[in-house]
Amino acid sequence: MKAMAESHGVGVGHGPKAHHGPKEGHVLRWGGLAGIVAVILAIIGRLILGSTPSIVDQAMSISTYVVQHRWQILLASLLYAIALAFFLWFGVALARAFRRGETSGDISAMVLAGFVFVTAIAFMAVTAFAGMAYAMSVHRLLLPIAAAPYAALTVMSTLGGIALAVPFVAAAVGIMRTRVFPVWMAWFAILVAVLAVLAAFAVGSTSGLFAPGSFLVGYLPWFLAGLWTLIAGGLLVREHLPMGTTQQARPVMGH
Repeated sequence: MKAMAESHGVGVGHGPKAHHGPKEGHVLRWGGLAGIVAVILAIIGRLILGSTPSIVDQAMSISTYVVQHRWQILLASLLYAIALAFFLWFGVALARAFRRGETSGDISAMVLAGFVFVTAIAFMAVTAFAGMAYAMSVHRLLLPIAAAPYAALTVMSTLGGIALAVPFVAAAVGIMRTRVFPVWMAWFAILVAVLAVLAAFAVGSTSGLFAPGSFLVGYLPWFLAGLWTLIAGGLLVREHLPMGTTQQARPVMGH
């Protein structure tokens, strides 16, 4: 009976065996590449935006930036939107990698939910930013109030740090539990989550250093999140490049 069960891919007392062949290796590899592409597109989009005004700058400075950089804002928003689609793809692959190493499936579900959560909020902010730039530049009578939606969207992205922390905390727990990535990646994810949450608490600050949209509050957590995504994407690609038709994907990455 045991031999018959094993011949059908079933282990006695353990349920169906998980087969992680070349097909799943391809899925994880492309998911890792998606994460890398997402970060690259986001960097290009940020460079296109150029030097953006702070929300504590004068309203005229913000209005002038919106008018003079209309096409840059629209192009950067388009790249951000595409990057978010690739980021979600990366999140799906990451959740799948965690699901291989756990039995309950709760961590992988939390990782996937976190990526959907942060992607949805970021997509809303990006599309609203593009819509604001288009409306303000076409309907010039709205320019005197351009600082209001600009500040609102900047604050929204700062509060988005709470959403950003969700998938990174879940990923840290998943790494600790499954060892899918090296343990230091878990601590790196925790650092990203903590900084993102702390940045959100600076939402009421009006000083230049800690104001929403400043480097420490508006960029550092997202920069570290992008760096983590690059490393995780690279590990997924490196560990799951198919070397032959019969090679199976390794269950533990980075070891």
